[in-house]
Amino acid sequence: MTKVVKFHRHGPPSVLQVEDEQVGAPGPGQVRLRHEAIGVNFIDTAFRSGSFPMPVPAVAGVQGAGIVEAVGPGVTGLSPGDRVGYLFAPGSYAELRLVDAGVLVRLPDDISSETAAAIMTKGLTAWMGVHALHSLKPGETVLIQGATSGVGSLLAHWARHIGATVIGTGSATKLAGISGAVDHALASDDPELAAKIRAFAPNGVDVVYEFVGRATFEASTAAVRDGGTIITIGAASGPPAINQAELAARGVRVAGGSAAQSVTGKVLADASAELFDLVRKRVFGTIEIARYPLAEAARAHEDIAARRREGFPILVP
Repeated sequence: MTKVVKFHRHGPPSVLQVEDEQVGAPGPGQVRLRHEAIGVNFIDTAFRSGSFPMPVPAVAGVQGAGIVEAVGPGVTGLSPGDRVGYLFAPGSYAELRLVDAGVLVRLPDDISSETAAAIMTKGLTAWMGVHALHSLKPGETVLIQGATSGVGSLLAHWARHIGATVIGTGSATKLAGISGAVDHALASDDPELAAKIRAFAPNGVDVVYEFVGRATFEASTAAVRDGGTIITIGAASGPPAINQAELAARGVRVAGGSAAQSVTGKVLADASAELFDLVRKRVFGTIEIARYPLAEAARAHEDIAARRREGFPILVP
């Protein structure tokens, strides 16, 4: 038997319930994985609330890291005892689970399961932003709307490491926390936001990374240069109203995507290796982790909704 956190209907964090489930032997292409740490991401709250469609009942969560206990028929390259992490495989809020071997990444000895569970989804989303959706180059100027978020802060550090000039926005109370990740920090609710961005980038920014959506998209449109790019990765304030005709007339490209779809196969292995290398080089500074017992997953979701958390949240079985 294993403890899992499950929801039988969509709703608030209180729908998350701890239950017992039986976990059998892994089938073809699967491994049985004992979690040492489980990532908690904004998408988990979206699946739970129903804002992203997901059939119920369901075990919550999509990301984790731990130790392989057994491998099923046809699995090569993995053995019991191997430490692995994964980016996206629904059903992660569990002590023990079956998971397809193809989504797993071997963890280096110097990357803990807690670190992997805390940053793989967010870090590989940042990788997608600077490599897959836009090939960021030294000397470019970028605007990150939502740089105080988990993904936004990692992307800001990554962009500066590449050699870009970074303008980051976020809530005024959290701007101090990104001072080392950006060249210029601005409050996202400043009524003069667009003008202040243009003061730092008179010709417009080369690329905008949008994590906020409706509340900041007008300023993003005003800030991007003609021929520039807007990357929409999140929409914390709701979907933006995009004037496609206006942006097309200016030659502005709008693109988006998810790491679950973009970072797979060989790309997943290579991108993970790059992410882990930046972690060991401390490009992101200290990875602060907020730990919650698995049984308190609902509290973790409540803290995300209230923006109370400090650090990257994980569940500990």
